[in-house]
Amino acid sequence: MTPTSVTVGQVDDLSSPVPGPFIAAEDGTKAYFAYINSQGGVNGRKLILDAQDSTFQGGVVATDTGAQIRNDFALVGGFSILDSAEKPLIDIAHMPDITLPLDTDMVSDPNVYSSLPNAIGDVPLGFFKYLKHKYPQAAKKVGIVWENATPATVASEQAFEAAMKSVGFRILYDHGVGPFYTDFLPDIIDMQHAGVQMFVGMELPDSFAATLAKQMQQQHFTPINIEGVAYSNRLLFLAGSAADKMYIYQPYALYLGQDAKTIPVVGLFAKWVNRVDSHATFAIESVYGWTSAALFADALKQAGNPPTRAGLIAALNKVTLFNSGGLIPVSDPAQNIPSNCFLLAQVQNRHIMRVPPTPPTGFSCPSGGYLRTPEPMVRLKS
Repeated sequence: MTPTSVTVGQVDDLSSPVPGPFIAAEDGTKAYFAYINSQGGVNGRKLILDAQDSTFQGGVVATDTGAQIRNDFALVGGFSILDSAEKPLIDIAHMPDITLPLDTDMVSDPNVYSSLPNAIGDVPLGFFKYLKHKYPQAAKKVGIVWENATPATVASEQAFEAAMKSVGFRILYDHGVGPFYTDFLPDIIDMQHAGVQMFVGMELPDSFAATLAKQMQQQHFTPINIEGVAYSNRLLFLAGSAADKMYIYQPYALYLGQDAKTIPVVGLFAKWVNRVDSHATFAIESVYGWTSAALFADALKQAGNPPTRAGLIAALNKVTLFNSGGLIPVSDPAQNIPSNCFLLAQVQNRHIMRVPPTPPTGFSCPSGGYLRTPEPMVRLKS
């Protein structure tokens, strides 16, 4: 903290296990900071990012986090599969960590504030009720393949499947695959034999979803295809015509440009991400970085002048409505309660577009409750 700047820390998996997996989180955070700094910063202070590479080692995550706790004002926008290594340090220091947590323990940590709260088991049921109503017969013959990458993805997948079953889905095939899995042909053959009519890939990244769609096409296997995290600027290039009619379910706007005319922040986001990284991939982590930075900046404005960590925590604990200008649906970061809203899109003639029940702008927010009723986070007093 200086009279003219505020520095925050971030640790990302950048060089390993493969080069540059989560550089997009850094891009998104830097982009929002650059945008705010172009407006004069926050209360006259420029925002500076101290970003470090985890090298995919828990010890490095802990060492870097410890240094940032000593030297930086807060943690903002970090993205590491090993983020659990931060937990004992931020708990001892009561360090505010504004990020999308990956580890299941970090999800429930009272020092963590997420722009897209995800309490793992608190799955909204509205989308699954809609899907079952639209496709009642196919919902009885579901096949699932998901990426078994981290404890958090396992817990998320288990919660999604429990939510589906609770509203009447019947799962005939279920396979968790490793992060380097490339041949889905055995899965496709088994799903065909099982009579699968709907495929649900809530945890499959774009490359997996594209490969699976192409192999489905080759085998003339045409189930209703629902993907959860496949939206990217590479999906259509990787999948080609095999992506046609694929549904995409997500809790954020079509930020790659499709929503630019109706949601101004989409264009703003693209402009500033391109400014900080001319080779940006616009992976979803860039949205997490941008929205985390926006949540931090909003709270920093109310944290006093000069701001204090206690003031920042007190301000974060009051943010019960947040949507980052419409880039994400309204949620409750302070109480860690996820939104029940969603966006449903579909690939049609190599274009990704909104489809019902999603409105032309914004999100569909149906009633329907949650798999487990969310309980407000018990935060530490500032």
